[in-house]
Amino acid sequence: MLRFIDGVSDQFARIAAVLFFVIGLVISFEVVARYVFNSPTTWAEEGARLLQLWATYLAMGYVLRTDGLIRITVLTEMIGPGGRRMLELLALVWILVFSAFAFWLGLEVVFESIEKGRATATMNQVPKFWTETAIPAGFFVLMLQVLAQIWRQIRNKPDDSELAKPAADMSI
Repeated sequence: MLRFIDGVSDQFARIAAVLFFVIGLVISFEVVARYVFNSPTTWAEEGARLLQLWATYLAMGYVLRTDGLIRITVLTEMIGPGGRRMLELLALVWILVFSAFAFWLGLEVVFESIEKGRATATMNQVPKFWTETAIPAGFFVLMLQVLAQIWRQIRNKPDDSELAKPAADMSI
């Protein structure tokens, strides 16, 4: 089951990467259309925003799985491995609770938008649920990945160096 969840997160991360690449193409097209041909599009900016929402939310599970979240390590560096493990579990449970809440509220917003026929206030009148669906989809994948990470924390005792290392070295 863990491999399946990791695979879902990996697939969604690949989709997100492709979406970010497409965003670059769309924005480049818009720049050329606007400044070279003096003929801006009506869809490029809104389309890039829609794709960015989807790419961001789809990548959340992968970012968690690869330990890519920002960490404030002041407290965790002062306590032992057992304390770090407990804080890690507490953080994962908090992410799970928040994700469940965001998933549920996101679904309510999507269903309400479909029911009321809401659309963007642009010339394109894109249905709002197209962007809003990214929220419950992304948080669902994040919830699955959090459950997998919690199971890993409970099942295996991560070694001290694994918990202590920051996700990214942001030192100057």
